[in-house]
Amino acid sequence: MALNSTDNRMLHEILLDDVNQMLVVYDQAVQQLLEAIRHDGYFDDLDPDALIWPKSQSDSGSIDLDGLVFRARLIDAIYRGLPAIRDARLAEAHEKFAKLMPHYHAGNRIYLQIKRQFVTRGAGDAPDFLKLYQSLYLDALVKGELHAPPAVEAALAQVNIMQVPLSHAQAVAEALSKVEVSDDSRWQETYEYVLEDQSVSGTLHTLLQDVAQRTLDLIAAGGLLAARYNYLTNFGWFGISVWKVIADADVALYRLGKGADQAALNELTNRLYRIKAMLIEFLQAHQESPTQMRPNAYWYGQEYSYLTRDMIDLTRAILKQTNHLLQNQGMSDVLEAPSLLTDTAAGRFLEYPQVGRKGNFSKLQRMVRFARWMAASWTLGRYKQKLLKTEPDDIRRRENGWQGWLNWSQKTLRIFNVQVDIYIDPQFEAVADELRLNVDDNKVIFLPTHQSLFDQPLMYRVLQSPEFLHAMHWKRPEPCVILARTGLARSGIKIGKKQITQFGVSSEDFDHLLEAVDGYVLLEKSNATGHTTQRVAKALSERPGIIYPMATTAAFPIQQFPMQHGVFAQLPQDVVIVPIAFRGIHALWPKCPKGNMDIHPGRVEVWVSPPMLGETTLLPKRRSLRIQAEAAALFLAVHIATLLNPEDSHGR
Repeated sequence: MALNSTDNRMLHEILLDDVNQMLVVYDQAVQQLLEAIRHDGYFDDLDPDALIWPKSQSDSGSIDLDGLVFRARLIDAIYRGLPAIRDARLAEAHEKFAKLMPHYHAGNRIYLQIKRQFVTRGAGDAPDFLKLYQSLYLDALVKGELHAPPAVEAALAQVNIMQVPLSHAQAVAEALSKVEVSDDSRWQETYEYVLEDQSVSGTLHTLLQDVAQRTLDLIAAGGLLAARYNYLTNFGWFGISVWKVIADADVALYRLGKGADQAALNELTNRLYRIKAMLIEFLQAHQESPTQMRPNAYWYGQEYSYLTRDMIDLTRAILKQTNHLLQNQGMSDVLEAPSLLTDTAAGRFLEYPQVGRKGNFSKLQRMVRFARWMAASWTLGRYKQKLLKTEPDDIRRRENGWQGWLNWSQKTLRIFNVQVDIYIDPQFEAVADELRLNVDDNKVIFLPTHQSLFDQPLMYRVLQSPEFLHAMHWKRPEPCVILARTGLARSGIKIGKKQITQFGVSSEDFDHLLEAVDGYVLLEKSNATGHTTQRVAKALSERPGIIYPMATTAAFPIQQFPMQHGVFAQLPQDVVIVPIAFRGIHALWPKCPKGNMDIHPGRVEVWVSPPMLGETTLLPKRRSLRIQAEAAALFLAVHIATLLNPEDSHGR
């Protein structure tokens, strides 16, 4: 069922206009998924011909208890089997990705050394060098071997749940009229690079071909890790956790019959209709191709995050209500709460055990700390208003405004007892030295993970830390241009008809302060990533940038959204990208339930990855290759590999 373009409601709300039709769509979607995953071993003890989802309605009437129990059996088989399959597949993809990462960073160092020699010799300027490299990059892309997915991943690709790494870029590159490397005499000139005291010489063609291949190998491996994580975690593990509760609650509802409170039964029935409609919308979101500029009926980011948050809240409500009804009827069988939704899951690629929540605040302590935080925020808002009125110089106003944020972040983390440890990847220094961060004017973008409302205070803390300043070769914290959505401080205090943010001004006035004082670039919700991202790109000539490419905070601890590839399409080719992971931050201020203000003290580890070069990594800016889905998948893979623990973890 397609979303009506004239209807601004969420898809699940439209589906609920006709419950019977919604159930038909639900049954069809489930059967399609069962066919796609039948090769994964969940149903080995079941006759393949019996793998048929019992319909909600048939010629003989509504589904009976046997049908509901069979549904629950199918779903339970997936629920029990998926975590181990997820662990194995992600471990396989991560192992390859981790092995290739040092080779990629070495390739960037090779590229920078050769580029410097190329320009110094007078063989051409930097754009000439980039053009030569990208011709080899494109040629290597056309000739590269695509990942051959196993049967289940191939089946999931057929229903658009799984993406085959590099398939989009390679198909587009093959369609270009000319991808051959030009006949240029400079290709045969000899160059030399030195890594770890080892000197290697070769022709420009040979050395740059090596760099291009290292890059594409990593992009392919990163694409596999990101794609598997998306379908095994964001879609599979989360989806089956919700689905498990639906199936078990359906059985419980049937067994309760007419003996329970009818009003409560009707409420539970309606909640189950709603969560099924949400599950259809959730499936549609995952079936949209990440290679289109804009989704047809779904923005794969903020709305998706809200959808999954609401699914979690509703699932928990269904669990609570169903178990209450069962206990009231004297039934001993209660529904199992999915471990993923209770933060008790075990396995690989979960949060590290040493980070996260480390205690609780009492209700009084929380109120006092919130009051102190509001006071600090209010003071900052008044300071920025004063700067706007009294400081005519844009640069000084921005620098003073930036210092205000740095001070506010320190107060915020101190008020809520957030301990921060910052680690710089061991490979960072070698790449940074090759980039000459302390000498050359580099365009730098920081890409942090986005798990919590504490992310921005933490980012300000990182930018002024001694460890970070030393790694970046900065003498002092540098004001950054930040791409942010309008209405960041929309929630606040209502005084009469006026909504006041925690900073003491309206949301609209606060947006104005962010632009006029701090130099933020604000992105309207309806405006995807177009000209506003171009404004960030333009500002990079003057100052570093910060972009949260997932566009919104996560709904559960290990949710990792596909990055908004439109952001990377607008960045200049010579940008330097530094991924940053905030480990354990989600548990300190979870997004669920809706409106949650239950903040906890705890510990966060910040992992700063080595700089990654846009010149070597972003796809060539040809019209047909303006989509940077493959590059976005690579940076997502870096986040996954640095944010989560690849080793086995025993629930928390």
